[in-house]
Amino acid sequence: MLKKIEHTLRKYSLLKEGDRVVVALSGGADSCALLGALAALAPHWRLELIAAHFNHGLRGASSDEDEAFCRRLAQETGLGFVTQKLAGTGIPAGMSPEDYLRRERFRFLDKTAADFGADKIALGHHRDDQAETFLLNMIRGSGLDGLKGFLPVRDNRYIRPLIEVSREEILGFLNERGAVFREDVSNESKVYLRNRVRLELMPFLREKYNPRMEQTLARTAEIIRRDDSFIDGCVQKILRSTKIRQTKKEISFSASHFLSLHEALIYRVLKALLESLAPEAAGFSSSHLDALAGLLKEPRTGRKLSLPYGLSARREYDRIVLTAGPEEKIYNYEYPLAIPGEVAVGERRMIFVLRRETSVPTDLKNRFAFYFDGDKIREPLVIRNRRNGDWFEPLGTKGSRKIKKLFIDRKIPRPERDRIALLADRESVIWIENLHGSERVKVTPETKNILVLEIRQETGGGSQENI
Repeated sequence: MLKKIEHTLRKYSLLKEGDRVVVALSGGADSCALLGALAALAPHWRLELIAAHFNHGLRGASSDEDEAFCRRLAQETGLGFVTQKLAGTGIPAGMSPEDYLRRERFRFLDKTAADFGADKIALGHHRDDQAETFLLNMIRGSGLDGLKGFLPVRDNRYIRPLIEVSREEILGFLNERGAVFREDVSNESKVYLRNRVRLELMPFLREKYNPRMEQTLARTAEIIRRDDSFIDGCVQKILRSTKIRQTKKEISFSASHFLSLHEALIYRVLKALLESLAPEAAGFSSSHLDALAGLLKEPRTGRKLSLPYGLSARREYDRIVLTAGPEEKIYNYEYPLAIPGEVAVGERRMIFVLRRETSVPTDLKNRFAFYFDGDKIREPLVIRNRRNGDWFEPLGTKGSRKIKKLFIDRKIPRPERDRIALLADRESVIWIENLHGSERVKVTPETKNILVLEIRQETGGGSQENI
C-alpha cells in the first residue's frame, strides 16, 4: 500500500520533500492508516507531521474516548497532537448538522495548520469513499461538479493520499502492522443515506453487475474530473473578463453576451457568480439556476427574482444585476444652491459650485463645468433627484420632454434613475447629470450673465477633487 500511496503523492504532486503536514485523525481505520502510512514515509520524504483530532462531542463519552485514543496513538507514533472540542453553541438556522460539523472541523484544521506553519492538511478519504460519493451525488441529481467526487488536492492545501487505495487495502495494512482503530457505530446506521449506499446499494451492484464496481466508479470520477477541469478553466476565463462587473455586494453582466455562450458554460458561470456573493452557501439547486437562466431570456426590464441566502436578481434592459442583501433604498434629496454658492450632496458624495463668469472659455474640454444664461434662470435653484412630472427642454431641440420618458429611452436602470442629480429652477429642470443641459437657459452670443456649474467629488476628510 505504501508504494501505491507514494505513486499517488507523485502523480498529483500532493507533497514535496520537507513539507509540514497536519494529519486529520478521527481514530477510525482510514485516518489511522493515513497517519501510519505518512509516518512510515516521513523519513524518506523528510516530512514533519502533527496529528489533529476534532472532537464533535456527538456521542458523549464515546467521543471523548476517541479523543483519548487519538492522543495515545500520536504519542506512540512520536508525533505532536492537537485537539479541539466543539463548543455547544448550537447549529445555525438553515444549515444542516453535517454541513455545520464539516465547516467547524475544517476551521479547526485550518487554524492548526496556521499555528503549525503547515504546508498541507492530509485527509483520509479513499477510493471506496470516492465511489460512494459518485453514487450519492448521482442519486441527488448532481452535475459534473458533484460527479467528479473528491479531488486528490484541493486549494493546493488539502490532500488525499489514500484516494487510490481501497478500504480492503487499508484494513490489510492495519492488520499487517497490528494496528488498532476505533469503530464508529453510527457508520452502521441505515438512517444515513451514505451508509445505505455502502451497506446496501454497493454490495448489490457488485454482486449483480460489476464485482469491481468501486474501482470502476472511482475511475469514472477521475475521467469526469479531467473534463470538469477543462470546463472550469473556460469558466474562470469568463469570470475574469471585462464583460462582468463585480463589487462586494453586486454583480452585473450583459444578458445578450451570456446567451451567446454555450449553455453548459452559462449554467456554470451563473453558479460561480451566485456562490461568489454567498461564499457560505452550501450550493444552489438546478431550479435556482433555471430561474436565473430564464431571466436572461426575459426581455422585460424590471423583472425581479428572489434567490436563497439573501440574494436577488433583476433585469435592467440588457443587464442582469445580482445583489447580496436588500436593495439599497434611495430617498429623495434636495439642496438649495445660491448664486454664487456651493453645496455638498452627501447622497452622491459630490460638491456643486455655482459661480459667475464674464465669458465662456474657448476651450470647452472640461467635462465637469457647465454654462448657463443667468438671466434666463428663474430662482431659486436646487440640486435634487427626480420628482413626478419633471420636464425640461433638451439642448438643441424644440419643445419640452418628460424626464421619465428620457430615462426610459436612454435605458437607464430604475434604481439609477433615483440617484441622478438634477439642477432645477422655479420653472423646470435645467441640467441632468451626465445627460443634458436645457435649451431654455443655454448660452448664446447675446448672453451677458454667465453662470458656471462646476462639479467636484468628495474624497473624505472634507477634501474634494474634480471628477
